[in-house]
Amino acid sequence: MNRDSVSVCMFSNLFPPVVSGSSTQSSSLAKELKRRGHRPFVITAHVDKSTPDHEEIDGVPIYRLPCLRLPELPISLNFPWLSCTYTPSNLQRIEKIFRRHRPDVIHLHNHMFDLSFAAARMRKQFRLPLAITIHTMIRHTNPLYNLLLYPADRIFLRCMVTQRADLLISPDCNMQMYVKEAFPTSPTVVVPYGINQLPEADPVVIERLRKKHNLRGKRMILSLGHVHEVRNRRDLISALPEVLKKFPDIVVVVVGTEATDTPRKLAKQLGVEGAVIFNGPAPYEEIPAYLALAELEAHLFYQDAAEKTSLGIASQEAMAAGKPIISAANPDSLGRGVLKHGENVYLVERGNPHSMAGAIIEILDDPDKRKRIGQAARQAIKDNFSWEVVCRKTLQAYEQASNLYEARRQA
Repeated sequence: MNRDSVSVCMFSNLFPPVVSGSSTQSSSLAKELKRRGHRPFVITAHVDKSTPDHEEIDGVPIYRLPCLRLPELPISLNFPWLSCTYTPSNLQRIEKIFRRHRPDVIHLHNHMFDLSFAAARMRKQFRLPLAITIHTMIRHTNPLYNLLLYPADRIFLRCMVTQRADLLISPDCNMQMYVKEAFPTSPTVVVPYGINQLPEADPVVIERLRKKHNLRGKRMILSLGHVHEVRNRRDLISALPEVLKKFPDIVVVVVGTEATDTPRKLAKQLGVEGAVIFNGPAPYEEIPAYLALAELEAHLFYQDAAEKTSLGIASQEAMAAGKPIISAANPDSLGRGVLKHGENVYLVERGNPHSMAGAIIEILDDPDKRKRIGQAARQAIKDNFSWEVVCRKTLQAYEQASNLYEARRQA
């Protein structure tokens, strides 16, 4: 593999304009690799028909495969972008794309979508190393669904996908623990997510959003990310009655696709529905404006044990924008000593709305501390998750996958 100019095929069922963490990450990585003289190209599902089936974005060729949109189901947290692409005609399309670009390595994003089968097949057919970034733990908040998901992950996907990969990439320490537990025979390495330094917010967009949500004279808490049972905002909304007693002008704006009505019902039950705005998904270009309007960003994950909970890309992007964030993440999830409670992040006890309320009130009540924590948060992201660092580690992972592939061939 030529280190100076690597041809990379990225498979990802989720890609812009679809809004998700793995979509943002795969598109940003492709762009950054291209900027550094490499030759990435992307194969994705054509779930948004407003986009062309083939285009170039920032010099990166994007190929969108015809697909069947699948229904939203509780077992998949009502995720709206599930699709099926694995057809004979699409496999033929992929083969032609491979012959055109002649990749050195295959990089699959997400092991549980059906492009994973195509990636595994192309690895064998074209004799190429395959690296997989595991973006999501396959675990559900409903124990009954886990009875189905557990064997699907640990047996079916392990046999059909992860065991056929040469290297599994974990974006943080928590994910690596999951990978080692779920796929113990697979080599794994930690390559953190690259976090974009968002551009300055457009004053025109800020004013438009201020009017849209009637924010004049109010203080805003932003909560970024899809709304489903793993991120249902229950602690945040449950904390609002206590927060509103101290700050009656506060309003929570939730930005993300809604796949559950749990937070709406909870807000109505607690009588705080007037202080919670569900915006739905927003174009990525609007996120800097939402962050500019916000005093802080807050949301928690409920998927796994507290000591195995990650921070999430949305929260890291808020940190990069210089905003204090509130989370329940494992303090070592991004590396030992990166997250420091009370210095560059607020870490609260999950399932304890009083803890959440206390953190919100403390941040809102002290503008100097709010500014100081925001600045430290921005610096922590800059020091640890710049694209220079992430691209270097990604290329090292490709080389490791290539070496492991050769070793398997010769064994």
